[in-house]
Amino acid sequence: MLCLIFLVLFSFLYAEEEPHLNITNHNIEIESGSFAYKAITGSLPLFNEDKKSADLFFIAYIKDEEASDRPITFVFPGGPGGAGTIESLIALGPRRLLTAGEGRSILPPYAIIDNPQTVLDMTDLVFVDPVNCGFSRSADENNLFYFYSVEGDIQSLGEFIYTFLSHFKRWNSPKYLSGGSYGTLRGCGLALNLLQYDILINGLLIDGCAIEWSTLQSERDRFLPDCLLIPTYAATAWHHGRLWPEKPLEEIVDYARRFAFESYAPAMLQPTRLSPFEQTVFYRQLAELIGLPFETVRRHNGRIDEKIYTSEFFAPERKILGGLDSRYSGDFDSIHPAGQDPSYKDSSGIAVAFNSYLQKELQTHIPFSNYVLFSWDIIYEWRISTFDSKGEPDFLQRLRRALINNPEMKVFVGSGYYDCRTPFAATEYCFDHLDLPLTYKKNIQFEYYKAGHGFVLDYPSLQKMKKDLTRFYTGK
Repeated sequence: MLCLIFLVLFSFLYAEEEPHLNITNHNIEIESGSFAYKAITGSLPLFNEDKKSADLFFIAYIKDEEASDRPITFVFPGGPGGAGTIESLIALGPRRLLTAGEGRSILPPYAIIDNPQTVLDMTDLVFVDPVNCGFSRSADENNLFYFYSVEGDIQSLGEFIYTFLSHFKRWNSPKYLSGGSYGTLRGCGLALNLLQYDILINGLLIDGCAIEWSTLQSERDRFLPDCLLIPTYAATAWHHGRLWPEKPLEEIVDYARRFAFESYAPAMLQPTRLSPFEQTVFYRQLAELIGLPFETVRRHNGRIDEKIYTSEFFAPERKILGGLDSRYSGDFDSIHPAGQDPSYKDSSGIAVAFNSYLQKELQTHIPFSNYVLFSWDIIYEWRISTFDSKGEPDFLQRLRRALINNPEMKVFVGSGYYDCRTPFAATEYCFDHLDLPLTYKKNIQFEYYKAGHGFVLDYPSLQKMKKDLTRFYTGK
């Protein structure tokens, strides 16, 4: 009865705030032929009891003809603090920015092209900005502590999905969630959160996984993240010609996996019990595998985190390695070395191109409101505590519970070989510890890409991902 009263009250409040939507009509040529679609931009309100708490801005791409039971995919950004609607111009949407591999310059004018790799032929798409990102805004600045938290963020995005499905009458559509980086944590949390509305998810798409933070953040007395980076370092050393160039990449990372668990982890469990000779042998093996000088590895006692690795790899040449994508290198900035990452240049200009796209093609303008591409204030104020973990978020078990409650849900997992931020071995470790019966193995599709954290910015990876997602969505 209380649930019914809530839904009636919610419907009454929502009816008072009919959103203004902007709709444009488009057409794209894809492999299967001409495809007509509508682009919808606007904001949907969220409510807290009897007051509006926020307006969430979104871009939706919908097949032109009416199809209320067509699949729909909600796409969520990383961060936290990142805008989500801008991602409509990167990989999955019908239009995208030219990639560097296709000749894009980091300087304008930027080319926006039809995207043959879009998944719009298989699913409608909804890209959303979390509170105070992009064009989304909180209605009450005194309530930001709620939105700037793991739990409040997930609850508000779940409310957005509920509102969207209700407004656009999409209740019977097969529903998918997609997210990269911190968006993977959002996806896992939402898969469980939406059960409160009796919404079962058909599939979850996650890439650059950040669902178990203890596997990602190196600390003085926690060596697991360093251990899980070793296969990525080996792939990097191979790419730059420092490790067995005659062998294929897959053989390199397979060897590195075994070394990480059979040699590195045991050594880190008992570092002072190794004899000087054993330490020397171990450091030499590690140095050869990851492409660093023996003295560098010994100086750091074999504990090589991302910062040490990227700054030391090309140190004699006064260059620094990319962390998001370790295929990249750039000149070392001695004045401002902190946070320097040459692989970020792949995303330069996207905000400018997006604003142009929004105004010229989608004919959308938000007066007196700046588009917040990324908010550092959100990062600094974010509360990471959750109701089911101590300290850092661990959403692995929420994914497990979501699958147990919905054993037909499929999971797509994409990882870049050259991603130091969310290493593929860390993702493998998480799923190895998911503790599910073997019958669930068929639900999970792993795919690997010869690129970094944002592998969708790499054209060959983008082409491969379209084939992989076609198999995920259609089973073919």
